[in-house]
Amino acid sequence: MFQFSFKKYFKAGVLAGGILLLVTSCKKDVPAAQFPASLTIVNGINDNTSFLTTYFGTTRPKYYSRLSYVGTGNSFDYATDKMDLPLTLFRNNDTLQPDKPFLKTNLKLEPGGIFTHFVYGSPTAVKQKTIKENLPTRNVDDSVANLRIINLFDNRSIDVLELEPVPGSMATDLAYEELTGFIRVPISTSVQNFRFEVRDHATGVTLATLSDANIYPGTTTINPNWLFKARTMLVTGTWTSQSVFSARATSIGHY
Repeated sequence: MFQFSFKKYFKAGVLAGGILLLVTSCKKDVPAAQFPASLTIVNGINDNTSFLTTYFGTTRPKYYSRLSYVGTGNSFDYATDKMDLPLTLFRNNDTLQPDKPFLKTNLKLEPGGIFTHFVYGSPTAVKQKTIKENLPTRNVDDSVANLRIINLFDNRSIDVLELEPVPGSMATDLAYEELTGFIRVPISTSVQNFRFEVRDHATGVTLATLSDANIYPGTTTINPNWLFKARTMLVTGTWTSQSVFSARATSIGHY
């Protein structure tokens, strides 16, 4: 009887010990939870025609046709658990010299952080700027959009006016490469369109106009890209004289 009980409890003890070791071992193997970083890559090249393709590896891409596309004045959103993120950009599908891409860099990110990486300058002198974002909170009881402006118009200061829905000045003498804070733009069902005008600060010459619908034409449907959202206006282009310049204003969303 004693021998039977001893064997029974001995086996139970061995089994319990094995389970404990297994659980302890599993706990050691489980990595700590890490929130991914959010990254937006913005194409602000000032010729207003260049498009970019993105690669996040350290080796040569196997299939260039599968790389993500970023059109001129547009952006690409990406989430990653790599906090030291390699980034390679090719311009206009130029892969004849894969070891000499348009831009190759490493971005320092943070877990759970939101980052925007602006790629701008000219095709022969590319520049870059990374911003850690602190986006405005969304309040569904407050009918506004939040718009900021970055001046990537080649070495000229600009002024930006809001024409619709509420006429007024949004930025004055905004220097090249500078970025405003977020500016509240009121929205209601009576607002049909958003319109903004960009001027050269020194001469007052109108450079570009940004227009977008709040209510889609012929419908009662609200454009979901503005209400409660944060957006950035990009002003890009080159200047030779008052009569010779190329300028463009676009906007990207932060979601």
